Amino acid sequence: MNIGNILKELSSHFISLTECGLKYGPQGKMLLRNLEEQWFLNCITMSRYNIFLSDEFNQTLNFVIKTEMSDIPFGLASIKNSKDYWDSNLLSIQKSNSHRIAATNIFNNNTETKDVFHKIQKERKIWWRRLAQYPSRFKLTEAKKIKGCNVVDIEAQFPFGNVIVEKITYHTDVQKLFSQVDSKKDFTNIQMVEHKVSLDWGCLALLCDAYDMNKSSKTHLHSKLAPHKVAFHIKRSNNEENTQNDDLNRFVLYLNNMLRTKGLNTILTTSEKIIDTCLIPFIVSVDTTSLENGIIYVRDRSTTLSEAIHITDLVKYIILRC
Repeated sequence: MNIGNILKELSSHFISLTECGLKYGPQGKMLLRNLEEQWFLNCITMSRYNIFLSDEFNQTLNFVIKTEMSDIPFGLASIKNSKDYWDSNLLSIQKSNSHRIAATNIFNNNTETKDVFHKIQKERKIWWRRLAQYPSRFKLTEAKKIKGCNVVDIEAQFPFGNVIVEKITYHTDVQKLFSQVDSKKDFTNIQMVEHKVSLDWGCLALLCDAYDMNKSSKTHLHSKLAPHKVAFHIKRSNNEENTQNDDLNRFVLYLNNMLRTKGLNTILTTSEKIIDTCLIPFIVSVDTTSLENGIIYVRDRSTTLSEAIHITDLVKYIILRC
């Protein structure tokens, strides 16, 4: 099975192929946003270095150095659309469109940068594996020399070919970057490690990774990436009165609003097909006893296990898993 057939199986709600490249559906756009947020959290918010978000590289570098915030090590990061060549060999497209790139450049002294290069390789591979359904699929390639720099790719390996999701580059000569910086500091001993993610190709790889080619189980996305985190199911009995049904509907709306006000994306639907199509990780079930004792049941689609919790613990329960 090729990559086009997999995307058709997953439905155009996520990603479809056109002559110009990848086209996102409503679920795919949310997946892309969630992947970008996870990258931002890992590479900027939780970084061990001072990372400065940048639109104009040289301008931001000049600003950082002038304002005395450039104690080594430090980094610059950017998120932008790029038309640079990435890896279009897997797709039969006539014209490559732009793809979204998230990049971080770490500056350090020349005695430590090589260690940083190897450390980042390990950390970034682990990050991709934590988001994957089949972690061993994401591997580091052998280092290669490109324009005098050592480059290592992280790729997801599939039967139809390998998808490059990230490029990690060790720059030993960065003097040109500092040539326009107005400072008396000595930059001769500074080197740089750049790691660059294609968020579009990352989404593509993670979707293909989630797809079970043997059809032995349902398709699952990591809960941190899933466009919608929670759906609801009302267990109704035939002898329930209309007033009880109305109470259950209002109860579900209350739970739904409680999650949304905490920033958790939910979807209100009674269709099991929509739940499977949207790859929703958690289903909250309620019944008439839930109205009496506040106990609800949360089912994890990836494990098919249900857990009984009180409604006061629902937000915490979902946040810990998303």
